[in-house]
Amino acid sequence: MTVPEADAPPLLEQDLCTGCAACCDGTLFTHVEVTRDEEQALGHRFAMQSRETDAIFFQPCPHSVCQSCQIYTMRPETCRTFRCKTLKAMRASEIESAEAFRRVDEMLKAREQLQPFLIAGETLNAARDRRAHIAAKPERTAVETAFLLKLTAFDLLLDRYFRDSRKAMFLQRSSGQAAA
Repeated sequence: MTVPEADAPPLLEQDLCTGCAACCDGTLFTHVEVTRDEEQALGHRFAMQSRETDAIFFQPCPHSVCQSCQIYTMRPETCRTFRCKTLKAMRASEIESAEAFRRVDEMLKAREQLQPFLIAGETLNAARDRRAHIAAKPERTAVETAFLLKLTAFDLLLDRYFRDSRKAMFLQRSSGQAAA
């Protein structure tokens, strides 16, 4: 159920998150899972799709405006509890804040460099669907190949720095695991 958050995150974390917002804008995820209670409480704010045990709304979130959540105090639990891999590493002092901000900057630049390869108005999720279609073709144009490579490199960057390994777009082997 959506309840106001008691404590705001530290300013450094807020700055990192609001400078990124990849978890809200469709960069990392296709959808957000919500509970039945949240579906009822927030259904008027989102176009929800009911599933057997829960509901989802699709990304990009309509309440993420200029990398800021317009319903921050009422956002779903999934949103309140999500921490990307980089934020977790910074919190655990595995990386310095400068490295965390560098990773976000690298991701934002890579996403900007991907834009010329997208069709006008195409979301990243739609581009990923297009990638699957193009990859299945027996032959591709040079432009299609460049698109495949650029989007795949971008998703590998997201897997490396931002996605939890269980939600990675591409399977990642541990260093001791041999290639098949």
